Amino acid sequence: MAIPPKRWISNLLELATSIADRKMQEEKWTAGTWNIWEHPDELINSTDDYVLDGFVEAFPSIFSAEQESASRRFLDAVDGFCASPSLMLEPAQLLTDPKWEKVRQSAEGFLEAFSGKWPP
Repeated sequence: MAIPPKRWISNLLELATSIADRKMQEEKWTAGTWNIWEHPDELINSTDDYVLDGFVEAFPSIFSAEQESASRRFLDAVDGFCASPSLMLEPAQLLTDPKWEKVRQSAEGFLEAFSGKWPP
């Protein structure tokens, strides 16, 4: 069964919110008090669980230019992060990792482009 677009974007916005939340990361990752779903491994794995790449490919004809760009940047940042040695860092170390910062910022851009604006 196909994922309804509203459910799909809801899941991805929830995920992007967690990835973009630097304050939570600074507080919990540094102290080692994160919940399992807040761990960077789980956040990155959730981009697969929520099929970010499928979302980007499924709806480009109804994305605005801003949404198309933001969704591609988010996907590219996640893919770049997964292909890097950064993936092996401890959560607290990721706070200063430029590849994680790129993922975090691209998640912010995704939120800005899609929150309350999609589906049309």
